[in-house]
Amino acid sequence: MNPAITHPRPEQSMTSATPPAPSRATRRRAGFWLLAFVFAATMLGTTLPTPLYVIYQAQWHFAAVIVTLIFAVYAAGVLAALLLAGRSSDQAGRKPVLAAALGASVLSTVVFILAPDVGALIAARILSGVSAGLMTGTATAALTELVPASASRRASLAATAANMGGLGLGPLIAGLFAQYGPQPTVLVFEVYLAVLAAAGLCLFLVPETVRPRRRPALRFAGLGIPELGRGEFIAAGAAGFAAFSLLGLFAALAPTFLGNVLHENSHAVQGGVVFLLLAVGTLTQLALARFNSRRVTLAGLGLFLAALGLIVAALSQADMALFLAGTVVGGMAVGAVFLGSLATANRLAPPGQRGQVISAYFVACYTGLIIPVVGVGVASEFIGDFAAVLACPSCSPACACSPSPGSGTAGSPGPARSGALLPACGAI
Repeated sequence: MNPAITHPRPEQSMTSATPPAPSRATRRRAGFWLLAFVFAATMLGTTLPTPLYVIYQAQWHFAAVIVTLIFAVYAAGVLAALLLAGRSSDQAGRKPVLAAALGASVLSTVVFILAPDVGALIAARILSGVSAGLMTGTATAALTELVPASASRRASLAATAANMGGLGLGPLIAGLFAQYGPQPTVLVFEVYLAVLAAAGLCLFLVPETVRPRRRPALRFAGLGIPELGRGEFIAAGAAGFAAFSLLGLFAALAPTFLGNVLHENSHAVQGGVVFLLLAVGTLTQLALARFNSRRVTLAGLGLFLAALGLIVAALSQADMALFLAGTVVGGMAVGAVFLGSLATANRLAPPGQRGQVISAYFVACYTGLIIPVVGVGVASEFIGDFAAVLACPSCSPACACSPSPGSGTAGSPGPARSGALLPACGAI
């Protein structure tokens, strides 16, 4: 009898099977939320100094117009980044530009910690502006590219919440540190460095969305206004100018007005009021994301006028309740105008030039940030706070009431939804 022929059994591995590598879709989903955190963390830092200017002014005894200058150079830094590097992320990729934005934010924070005088504050704010200019359009484009086209609304809402939420948390956190913690102009920035370190680790895990990549050209290559829908895009930029003029005016001057006119000297309250404006703006955008962008913009412009009226009345009567009402209505106005106009600008942006076209829209916005803030700051030295607020920013709604954005004339069959492609923007 022949012996049974046996076949060797395959050896069993004594170790557990190696888990499969995460799928591309899983990595992009995780990267989406990590990038939203990086976006929020960066924008938080741009508003940390807002309630601290009063402290700096008391320490170094500079005039109120210097506060306006410090605020304006931030916008100048943003404009420089937008004009010279607006299309860089379309060329070099999103992650290198985002990393540069984080690096500028780290440098700005270190300068704030070590600042010995007003000159250092100005340098820190310029670096902060460069950080915001590099981060805003690039992060918005990357968030849109990390999700399927069918989920673009989710990307828009995440970008909105990350941007304006971060902007709102900055003054709230800094105000609480200044009111209740030691070293009010140092400790909050030291803690923020740890937040930036965490953001850097998160950015390392975010996948790149631009292929192929090439060496960027850091030069002014025009504003990138799209050929199709040029008039509609310009109208959207004018509306963005109006939204940012109110946002910048409020954030730059609210702490001074609260202290000098309304006699509220709590740093926590001053930071909380700026947070209220931005929080209401964020909630307004989330609530109106499904509505027609043209109607949203027009409604926001109407609220814009009402907010100015309430704020002027509050200052004339030294009434805190009126001022808070103006803050809420102003937040609704900024959120609605920004929502409708930016949705239009993003809809008109060709995919291959998205960073450059969105940067052109931001140029209009940050021009709105500079002119009214500087105008009120200078005018208040000669005619007083009340007359300056009444005179300077009132022209902004008028300039934005040019042909309304969102009419859907740029190669689209009808009005675009505000939530279709809503990036958020770096404001203050």
